[in-house]
Amino acid sequence: MRTPEFALLGAINMLAKRVRRFCDRNVVQLGLTGTQGHVLCFIFIVSQWQDIYQRDIEEEFEIRRSTATGILKLLEQHGFIERVGVPSDARLKKIVLTAKAKTLQPTVIREARKANLQLRSRLTDEELAAYLRLSKRIGESIG
Repeated sequence: MRTPEFALLGAINMLAKRVRRFCDRNVVQLGLTGTQGHVLCFIFIVSQWQDIYQRDIEEEFEIRRSTATGILKLLEQHGFIERVGVPSDARLKKIVLTAKAKTLQPTVIREARKANLQLRSRLTDEELAAYLRLSKRIGESIG
């Protein structure tokens, strides 16, 4: 039983757990967690029009450098990405999809679109916009 003073926190935690399990189900066959799959999907989509670097992942997912490094190391170990040096800056590594990843790219993008449609299937455009606005405000209130 939830008390009213903790209702929002409880609702957010429950939704986060359900979304995490939902994402995990969609990438478990690749040997990845939902977070790793989400990062890989981001790389699949964005790399179609721009180079991707670790800092892009840190910014997009609002994660620490060490967390991004761990995720990228696992994606590299699974053979999905390579980190390639950039001639103009020896410290910078571009994230490049492997041949293995490129064969999965269309399927993963299609599944991500399907998952996104399922998540928003019961929401009107106005409800979705309101949810995104409120989520942003709540996020800003906690840093």
